[in-house]
Amino acid sequence: MLLKMNIDDVREFLEFVLSSNVLSFGKFKTKAGRDSPYFFNTGKFSNGKLLATLAEFYAKKIINIIEDDNLRIDCLYGPAYKGIPLVSAITVTLCIHYDLNLEIAYDRKEEKTHGEGGHIVGDVSGKNVLIIDDVISAGLSSKRAIEFVREQNGNVSGILVALDRMERGESSDSENFKNTTEEIMTMTGVPVFSLADLSDLKNCGQIDSDNAKQIDLYIQKYGSYVK
Repeated sequence: MLLKMNIDDVREFLEFVLSSNVLSFGKFKTKAGRDSPYFFNTGKFSNGKLLATLAEFYAKKIINIIEDDNLRIDCLYGPAYKGIPLVSAITVTLCIHYDLNLEIAYDRKEEKTHGEGGHIVGDVSGKNVLIIDDVISAGLSSKRAIEFVREQNGNVSGILVALDRMERGESSDSENFKNTTEEIMTMTGVPVFSLADLSDLKNCGQIDSDNAKQIDLYIQKYGSYVK
């Protein structure tokens, strides 16, 4: 059985995404239209070895939050499209290495009008669902995922992302919160977990002082390191 996620795993995870160029520095535009000094590109997990390694980190964290936070999980839900391969790889890892057999579900971007029809593949009704995503920033996809699972009569146990960017949302209500993580937990009651967050990245000792400074400037403008 693999070990649970711990502080050394956080550092190892950041080493992994930096060395794989999944997390890179430069000038990037976020979904919210913000100019970001860094980018977490899940599309770089483009082969079996990289995806399997990522799934191990997620699986360790899931075991951690089940045991330490007493979270009940029956199903992993992955928002289309990036969430689909994530939940697939994670459930296989959990089954093989932890003997934990969870269900998976994901949405369709377009409604299916034949066969079983609908916007969802899988069944979340009456189940405790952990939403899996790559990052949380302004929270747009996370909020939609919570609404979608609840519309399908599922209970959202939590959200787990690879990287918490610790930004605020764009709405006027978001101004009342330090960052999106605090907003979602306060407004929906859904706990948010991450493999690493922006403060971990800043303090990991693996980025140069200029990139660390750019991260500081960005978070001062758009969010807070405090959860």
